[in-house]
Amino acid sequence: MIQKNFEVDGPPDVEVRIESGRVEVHRAPRGSVNVSIDTKTPDFIVEQRGNSILVSSEQTMSWLSRSSTYVVIDLPEGSDLRVSVASADIRADVPLERVDLKTASGDIELESAATLEVKSASGDLQIERVGRALSFSSASGDLLVPGSVTGSVSISTASGDIDIDEANGNVAISTASGDTRLRRFTGRSATFKSMSGSVDIGIPRRTEVSLDANLLSGSLRLPDPEPTNEAPERRASIRAKLVSGDLVIDRV
Repeated sequence: MIQKNFEVDGPPDVEVRIESGRVEVHRAPRGSVNVSIDTKTPDFIVEQRGNSILVSSEQTMSWLSRSSTYVVIDLPEGSDLRVSVASADIRADVPLERVDLKTASGDIELESAATLEVKSASGDLQIERVGRALSFSSASGDLLVPGSVTGSVSISTASGDIDIDEANGNVAISTASGDTRLRRFTGRSATFKSMSGSVDIGIPRRTEVSLDANLLSGSLRLPDPEPTNEAPERRASIRAKLVSGDLVIDRV
């Protein structure tokens, strides 16, 4: 067991690199970072340079051990977090600033982040809120956002369903296989490309929609026209190219 406590004079930048196991991130008072590691890896690296903290089971660029490692980090709200793992689940219940995650296999569950970039080969991602930008690239895995994304959304998946409760910025989603549900879209531009999977979009009332849809196999369902005497409050552009799957646009 390794335990280290650090003092920082600003938002910390924490980087974690392990091969397998689990990473948990919890809340700590401002100015402190606490690291607890359960590992059998020899010469495990835990070091601080200014406000940057490195937690790593590697030296140079080679993995030292294939044993499972359990990392628990307590850090303040608004911290930056970078995690690179081969096979490990990642959990964080503290609001973070910039988050960059790379994983070959493992599920991810986060409370919130200002910006989030995830590259995953296999594993699900769930985050409650994203403040500015969400980027998600996955070979196999679902994406769930029960809350909102304020800012841009960029998603590319080979297999997996996408479910976002609310998106307030521009959206670009490309999937090979999997359904996409955008329950409430208040941004200005949304682009969808899918080989196999349906797309369901919720549009607020009094939104004027410019639609460009190309469906090779599937149906298009649009909401009933709104009364013509109501001037639109917003305008949105939706482009969809679906090889197999339905496109559904609803009023919400």
